[in-house]
This record gives sequence, structure tokens and C-alpha cells, in this order.
Amino acid sequence: MNKTKDSIMERTITEYLDNEYASYGMYTIENRAIPSVIDGFKPTQRKIIYVANRLWKGSNDKPSKVFQVAGRIAADAHYHHGDTSLNSAIIGMAQTFKNSLPLLDGIGQFGSLRSPDPGAARYISTRLNGNFRNIYKDFELLESREEEGNEIEPSFFLPIIPTVLLNGSSGIAVGFATNILNRNPLDLIDTCLKSLKGKKFKEPLPWWNGFNGEVNVSEENSNAYKIKGSLKIENTTTVKITELPPSMTYQKFEAILNSLQEGGHIQFYDDNCKKEEIDYTIKFQRTILAEKIRKGYIEKMFKLEMSETENLTCLDENGKLIVFKNITDLINYFVKFRLSFYSKRKKYQLEELANQYKTLSNKARFIKDIIDGKLKVNNIPKNIIILYLETSSYAEVDGSYNYLLNMPIYSLTKERYDELLEQISNNEKETTRINKLEPTKMYEDDLLELKNKIK
Repeated sequence: MNKTKDSIMERTITEYLDNEYASYGMYTIENRAIPSVIDGFKPTQRKIIYVANRLWKGSNDKPSKVFQVAGRIAADAHYHHGDTSLNSAIIGMAQTFKNSLPLLDGIGQFGSLRSPDPGAARYISTRLNGNFRNIYKDFELLESREEEGNEIEPSFFLPIIPTVLLNGSSGIAVGFATNILNRNPLDLIDTCLKSLKGKKFKEPLPWWNGFNGEVNVSEENSNAYKIKGSLKIENTTTVKITELPPSMTYQKFEAILNSLQEGGHIQFYDDNCKKEEIDYTIKFQRTILAEKIRKGYIEKMFKLEMSETENLTCLDENGKLIVFKNITDLINYFVKFRLSFYSKRKKYQLEELANQYKTLSNKARFIKDIIDGKLKVNNIPKNIIILYLETSSYAEVDGSYNYLLNMPIYSLTKERYDELLEQISNNEKETTRINKLEPTKMYEDDLLELKNKIK
């Protein structure tokens, strides 16, 4: 039983777990740690993209400092957490070594696969990357949410490939965790095309931009992978390493080499690495190298192999938890959902064309009536002109005839009339074209266009 003592509420552990802790658990799942299967974003990332999409409309737009962008996000998207985590999220979305196709540009020191530490948020800049509008479509179909009476980001954006697999995601919530690895965008496009046609496809393997080592599916678990760097035995005393696992930085690897040298396992090593090119030459005593090779220990001693197990926990289109058994199920789920929006796109486009046709045809008719002398507008009271429009069955737009009455005098010409007739003809052709389109074909065309742009 709850008791109040000195303004402090007393309750049992069971009551606390059933109420406050349960509410906190759902909050971390739905609003912090788990990504959406639809757009690949966690809520913070979605707020970042929402504001970035409003700030930058073209590829040549001027970048802004990361801390300035964070300020806009906090103000315009009602971000309620600290600026440190927000700055970190912005930087993470721009880092080329973390993302197969970054959605933000990183201008300045954003780190690399081997030296991941970025510069301070006040020194580095960002802007929306052109990849975003190549991948994300149908903004007019999104429903914005509201907070404190202000418009904020939608529940999800609409990419044409499962971006939760494209740029990966990880997070830990109460009772649930996500660990999804990156994929090659071309692989995802191909699998979506096959899924769209109801064909079986080979699950795309994890892929990291700039990584040239091996990735193999574990024999014990289809959602687990063994990832290896590259090693070559040059001769009886020399080993060359040209690739490290994606999680291995230069600093970590050189600490391993220094430890091996101090322990007498290797004689010395030469570091010939460049910014994004691994090149370590390692010298052994002949007998020691032969022994390591014989025991099959050579790769283990350099920690060139890592294991990753994927946990495909996401939020669905309604913001509820969904756990996929494998990558195939996730891709098929995404494609089926995304395809449904192509019917909505078709309906929206046809409605827009119909509204456009109404405006164009009424403007053309209005000019023709003036040219033919059926309607006089000079020195004629406005209410008389409106009466003519009403009795002649002209259509209103937004509840009035202002779209006709506000036409400038120089547009009431034969030349303008001919231009409108051409626009009406184009409108009719476009309406016929879209009416013939099947949603599946529309989706397929988007995927092929993205494939060409990536190439």
C-alpha cells in the first residue's frame, strides 16, 4: 500500500517495477535506443535529418558548424537531451567509415576507420549530403507530429532501401538490444529488386566502406559473422599485414605489436601506413615464425579476426518492437511496407495533376472569353465579373476566383492562351502516363535510378 511521509511516496518494489520502471523501459525502447526498420533512424537521428532537410535544399548550400546545427535541432525539433550526445550523433551520421552512404557531409576532421576521433563540434562543419534525397522520397506523403503546439519530425521518413541495414545501428534498451551491421548499397538495391518481384535472394553480407578483408557467415549461427583482416607471409622471417578488422584502430593494433615485441614474439615492425592504407611489415626469428605457422596461431596473435552477432531488433511503422529472425525477413517486410506507399504516391500525383488541370483550363477559358469579347473586364465592377464566372460554371480555387481576377494584364493575350493550351496538353499526357503505371514498376524505377546514381 502506498503511504505518503514528508512528501515522499513509499511503495513496494513490485509497484515500482510495474509502474515507474516499466514506463522508463518503454521510453528507452521507443524513444532512445532502438532504430526504426522503416527509415533506419533512432529518434535523435530523425530530428537531425528533419532539421537538416529544412536547412539545406541544394548540394552547394553553405555548411554550418556542428554545434550551430545542434542548436537549431534543439530549438526546431524539441530535442530534450544534452548537446554532447546531439553533437556526437551529428558527427556519427557524417563519418564515412561508419556509414556505407553518409547522409551528412563531414567538412573538417571527422576521423577515419583507423583514427576515429573527430575534432571538436565548434571547429568542424556539416550539411545535408546528396545521398539523402537520392534514397529518401515521398516527403509530401509524410505526416508531421506536434509537440507543444509546434510541428516536429514525422514518425518516419521513407527511404527506398532498408537504411537500417545500409548504415547499421546498435543500441541497448531495457530488456532489448540491437546490433545491425552495415551493408553495401548496391547489394541492398539488388535484394530489394528481387524481393519486389517475389524472387529469392542471397542475404547480403556485412560491408564497410574502405574495408578489404574477409567476411564469412558463421557455421553455427546465420546471424553471426567472422571478420578477418589480411595477412601475407612474405618469407621465412617476414609477415605483411595489409588490412585490420573494422573495429581495430591504428592505436590499438600498434599496442598489440608493441606488446608482442616486448614479449619477444616478434623482433620489430615497420609502420608504412598511410591515412587509409594499412601496411605493416613485421620481422620474426625464423624458428618462431615457423612455429606460429605450424600451430595456426599467426592470425590469432595479431588479433586479425573478430566475431559479430547481429540482433535484428527494430521498431515497426507504429513504433512497436519487432524482432526479425534474419536479414531476409527484414528486407521482405520493408519492401512490402514501402511498396504500399507507391499507391499513395500515385493517388497524390493524380490529385495534384487534376488540381493543376482545373486551374490551367479555367485560366485558358478565362483568357479566351476575354479575347472573344464574351467577357469584358475594363471598367467593369468586380462583382459583375464574379457573377459572370459563377453563371458560366468557372471553378473556384481555395474558395475564390482570385487566381483568375489577379492575373496581370499582360497575361491576357493570345500568346499566353497558347502557352496554357500546351501546358494542358502536357498535363493530360502526364495524367495518362501515371494512370498506366503500376506501383511495382514505380518502385522498381526508383531503385534502378538510385543504382545508377551510386555507380
